[in-house]
Amino acid sequence: MNFKNDKFFERSSTYFLRLVLLGLSIGVLFICGFILYQITQSDSLGNYLPVLIGVLISAIPLLYIFYQAFHLLNIIDKNLSLTQESVGALKIIKACSFLISLMYLIGSPLIFNVAERDDAPGVVLINLILIIGPFSVGVFAYILQKLLINAIEYKSENELTI
Repeated sequence: MNFKNDKFFERSSTYFLRLVLLGLSIGVLFICGFILYQITQSDSLGNYLPVLIGVLISAIPLLYIFYQAFHLLNIIDKNLSLTQESVGALKIIKACSFLISLMYLIGSPLIFNVAERDDAPGVVLINLILIIGPFSVGVFAYILQKLLINAIEYKSENELTI
């Protein structure tokens, strides 16, 4: 009985993270649905229409990041974290994060133009957050990927010496 409780507590953090990923995914899908509804039903979007379409497009790599993170948590639960499969998941997370940052960086002139027309400096701040946030996640995933590769190499060296 005690052994089962220990296993549950070991995996409770991954269960919690899965729940958080599920909540975030549902939130992103809800926001995308709301934006899609506004695009199709509202005639008064004006200059914000291309920005909203860009937000919808950037949600695709974000949801794929959530999927890969969920997959990575499954790998961790199976005690297979020191494998090439987890390195591959981190590579995808890194690439998608950099892609999101690049998309918002490329769209920055359009967003600056819209913010200047509507006199809305908060839109520029949100754009900067949407550039820096995914870029930071990408850098963190890159560092984790390098650490994981080094750990896998260290593990394989130790297995060869034994």
